[in-house]
Amino acid sequence: MEPEKLKSIKKEAQRENGVAIHRELTKIYSNKDGSLPDISHLDVKRKSKWRLIILSGAAILVLLAAISWLGFLIFNPNYQFNDQSIEIKIDGPQNIASGDEITYTVNYKNLEKVPLNKIEMIIRYPEGFEFTAATPSPTNNFNSSWQLGTLAKGDKGSIEIKGRLIGEVGSIKNLDVTFSFQPENFSSVFKETASFSSQITTSTLAIQVEGPEKILINKKATYKIKYKNSSDQELANIKILLNYPLNFVFQAASPAPFHKEDDARNLNNQWIIDTLNKNQEGEIEITGGYLADEAITEANFEVQIGFFDPETDEFSLQQQQTVKTQIINQNLSVNLIVAGSSQNQPINFGQNLLYSIVYKNLGQQELDDVEFTITIDSAVLDWEALEDKHGGVVKDNTITWNKDQISELDLVRPLDQGTIDFSIQVQKADDVRIEQTDLQTKSKVTAKMVKIDDLDVDDFAVESNEIMNNINTDIELKVEGRYFDDDNIAVGTGPLPPVVGQKTSFRIYWSIANNLHEVKDVKVTTTLPNSIDWSDKYLVKVGSIAYNEKDDQVTWSIGRIPTNKTFEDVNVWFDIEVTPTKQQERKLLVLTDQSELNAVDVVTESEINKVGKAITSNLEDDPMAGGRGLVIDITE
Repeated sequence: MEPEKLKSIKKEAQRENGVAIHRELTKIYSNKDGSLPDISHLDVKRKSKWRLIILSGAAILVLLAAISWLGFLIFNPNYQFNDQSIEIKIDGPQNIASGDEITYTVNYKNLEKVPLNKIEMIIRYPEGFEFTAATPSPTNNFNSSWQLGTLAKGDKGSIEIKGRLIGEVGSIKNLDVTFSFQPENFSSVFKETASFSSQITTSTLAIQVEGPEKILINKKATYKIKYKNSSDQELANIKILLNYPLNFVFQAASPAPFHKEDDARNLNNQWIIDTLNKNQEGEIEITGGYLADEAITEANFEVQIGFFDPETDEFSLQQQQTVKTQIINQNLSVNLIVAGSSQNQPINFGQNLLYSIVYKNLGQQELDDVEFTITIDSAVLDWEALEDKHGGVVKDNTITWNKDQISELDLVRPLDQGTIDFSIQVQKADDVRIEQTDLQTKSKVTAKMVKIDDLDVDDFAVESNEIMNNINTDIELKVEGRYFDDDNIAVGTGPLPPVVGQKTSFRIYWSIANNLHEVKDVKVTTTLPNSIDWSDKYLVKVGSIAYNEKDDQVTWSIGRIPTNKTFEDVNVWFDIEVTPTKQQERKLLVLTDQSELNAVDVVTESEINKVGKAITSNLEDDPMAGGRGLVIDITE
């Protein structure tokens, strides 16, 4: 070796040795924040003996390392290290199907001019990688390290690693490889690293979701989830997870959802599949419905499939599909009114019932081919007395109207409205066998339509309010005016026909019959005209009677009347008297105004009102005295 070159190498070694020693001493004497202490003045402190020994040892080691490096340079003056001692190449698939088995091949080669000793390869696997085999086999229990020994100059080798990689579609997976080694005649350890990236572009788990494009609120909705293992190997620990829309109500599923016994919540939204053989497929069917919510017009039925870790329950999403379902609220309002009320109320025998069906389209969709059908369950209506100007189709106890009867029902547009009126008679009590007949009338309207916009809804129906009409008790009030009783005995006094200036008395009879329900708080009242006087003569069989002089009103009060009572059981009579004036000559006298009965039906809890006729001196109810009511004047 040339002397000048050797001298230059020695100077360079000495310089590097000095730098190394300086660095070590700086580490030893520097403060914690990296600054050097102020040595302009020194505080002498007694040093520990052991600390002095440790510091001396460190300095000796640094000196020996520098001498070794200098010796290597002196005795190997022509050797130069390559930028890369080991060439590392990793082969593997760049596009991966999650869950598939993949193979990584790590190829390595010694690029140095000296052998490399104590070679170790350490692999850091991508997240979600499951090791299955390697050639040669790993040398540790974690299947991540290989002790490769010595690699001569220019020699090469390879390691093949197989496993299954699971991850979310679209994620990037990195495999990191580190080689550590010692070049011959070196005690220092050197390292080389390499990495390989793959992207999960597909999954071995396939999923398909089917569901309705449109659905009406409160109607049954069915969703089908089809899944498949599209790989050539068995897959394990699969989870299917559903995110239900906010207004979706779960009803049933086949197969049933997975539910942990220690979980009080019943989520009904996950299915666990322990194993799925190659090319095996399955199906889940879910039924439910949607609640009305004006803020939600479209629902996203989201389904996810992936792998899960049984230990941590960590979920690795593989595929996700969403079915959009438009939620249609038909918003057809149908209201039924019977006898002026949309609520339950009692009705009477012989009453003419007016029915009204009021409808309006409150939605934003057109209703095509609308049909209304009213069902009236009743044994007391007289269908022969039905009056319907629209001519609805009568069948059994129903009446139906569609576009053939009412043209507006062909297409009911948003905000369109209408009313269908008809009437029907309640039979009279004498025509009904009360003891054998259900006296309740129940009515409800059902609306159907063929389409809502372009959605077929043949099986869809909208129902109105239901009205229950119970028959009030058949209470009757009989009012009679008599001069002779039924035995033709005079109960009146004075001249008949009445004579001007002479007093004549008449007897008024009130009788009540009640045969269906008990009634309470019964009152019968009438008013006496100005020319009629109260005789204060009466006979009460039930209750009490009173006369009020201030308003000339006669009142008969009864606390309760049980059922099956006749006129003979409940009655009263009282006498009135009159002295006709000249102005009343040749006229009939009004003895009492109309009589009014008020009572409360105990069963229907409704107030009952009946009106009795006014009584005149013509006495239509008296066979003997009837027809002799005109006042005469015998003084002329």
